[in-house]
Amino acid sequence: MNETRWTIFHKIFFFIVLLLILVVLLYSYSNVVSVRVVKETVSESLISRLGFLQNRMNTQVNHMSRSGFLLSSDPSLRSVDTLESFKDYFNVIQFKQQLEARIAVQSNTMEWPMDISVYFPLSSQAISPASGVVYDPDYLKSRVASHWKAWPSSADRPGRFDFYFYAATPYSAYYNPLKADNIVEIRFSDANLIGMLDEYKLSAQGEPFLYDPDSGIIANSSADRKTVELVAGVLNDRPTKKLDSFNVKLSGETYLVNSIDSPALGWRLVDFVPMQHVLLPMKMSNRLFYASIGLLLVMGFIVAFLLYRHVQHPLRILLRSLKSVKRGDFTTRILNRPPNEFRFVFQQFNEMTGQIGDLVERVYREELTTRDAQLKQLQSQINPHFLYNCLYYIVNMARLGREEAVEKMAMNLGDYYKYTTRSEKPEATVEEEIRLVENYLAIQALRLKRIRYEIELSEEMASLEVPRLLLQPVVENAVVHGLEPLVEGGLIRIAVRRTGDRAEIEVADDGVGVPPEKLAELTQQLGLPMRQGMGYGIWNVNQRLKLGFGDKSGVRYSNTPGGGLTVTLSWQLRTARDGEDAANA
Repeated sequence: MNETRWTIFHKIFFFIVLLLILVVLLYSYSNVVSVRVVKETVSESLISRLGFLQNRMNTQVNHMSRSGFLLSSDPSLRSVDTLESFKDYFNVIQFKQQLEARIAVQSNTMEWPMDISVYFPLSSQAISPASGVVYDPDYLKSRVASHWKAWPSSADRPGRFDFYFYAATPYSAYYNPLKADNIVEIRFSDANLIGMLDEYKLSAQGEPFLYDPDSGIIANSSADRKTVELVAGVLNDRPTKKLDSFNVKLSGETYLVNSIDSPALGWRLVDFVPMQHVLLPMKMSNRLFYASIGLLLVMGFIVAFLLYRHVQHPLRILLRSLKSVKRGDFTTRILNRPPNEFRFVFQQFNEMTGQIGDLVERVYREELTTRDAQLKQLQSQINPHFLYNCLYYIVNMARLGREEAVEKMAMNLGDYYKYTTRSEKPEATVEEEIRLVENYLAIQALRLKRIRYEIELSEEMASLEVPRLLLQPVVENAVVHGLEPLVEGGLIRIAVRRTGDRAEIEVADDGVGVPPEKLAELTQQLGLPMRQGMGYGIWNVNQRLKLGFGDKSGVRYSNTPGGGLTVTLSWQLRTARDGEDAANA
């Protein structure tokens, strides 16, 4: 089952990604704050500039208002009511000209061009440098007011306005203009205001205009009239404030609108600018921001690539090679030569696997040598003891003249030693091992007369290969320790069978048996190292099974039902692949 594991590369890569995310968040927060600060700063700057324009406008308008009052209180204007006291007409004309010249001088002192007319209700006269000015009581009653008022211009200037202001003496004459000593009329054209709006627009990026809900709009000369009217409509729907600033979306574009009241004229001074112009100072900052983020991402990918190439990739090669060594392939070598510390690690790995391979091969050869030595030792210990007894039997039978018994013993003994002395091949088939056991049991049956045996072997199991002399020590142990102590002898049953993917050879006798505590001791001795005083026969068989077929193979003791001892030899059957691997080894 595969487990999801975080490697060093994954952890460092995650840390780099987390660091980049934090940097991006910090940059984004900084960018948002910068945009907000720039918006506020630009908005304050626009409002400040609009306030400056309003102050200039109010200064000019108030200056003209004061000049009207100054002219109204001029003592020379009072002589107009006594023009009839002059002796001739020439003196009257001369006096009016002098008065008109004074009015003209007063008008020329203003920055804005304006027209000044003086009305004398008591004498029903009007004096003005401009031509066409006549005294009209209805005109005065309809227009005289104490504040500036805008009136539409003449027909030759459609959509334009003229602003009028009246300085009446005394002040009570505002309520009844026809009772005034004099009324000074000051008039200027909206061209002065348009010129000021144009001048403001040249030094800014806005679209300034003047707005009065009752009168209309006075825009700069290059204004987008349609957008100006839309903004004026929005202002008309908003509550009136002395100073107002807001964003509005018109025709798919967002505008920053600033407005301020002009107390001198009574109109509202308005300026609006597209938000893209407001955020123009942020464009460079945004470019720098996105360039920095892009650079950080590129650097992050470069660092991740270098980390993968110089750390993760060599580690994967090393882990893959270690897994090959774990599977037993000690010929594994790492041919990669990275230009870093892993070069030394790979060299040491190659040296280590070479040394381990040599060590395993040496140990394997030693095990084979030990196994051959154990086999030869077993043969050497079996042969003399068994041979002596058989020779004595032949001598005794010869003395008794029993030639048939001598012949059987000699034939079985010859076949037995012919098999046990063959050492050119370390393995034999089960059928050959069973034949050797039959020879041995036939010899014992001739000697003891009371030993019987039964053998069960299928054709499928007959061709299995096992280590030579594997079964004979077990059968000999059953005869010597199980049946010989009994006077009446007994039966030995040998069965070779297959159980699943395992093979078993069961050797059971009905002899003297083994007590449970002794049986446990014998079982424990099978797993201990060989020492003096232990029986080496079955211990040797157990070790040879484990060497040949693995740790799950070996000898197992159990009591035979009805008495006696059963010894079972069990091992894993080899597959075709196992056979090829064994042949190659």
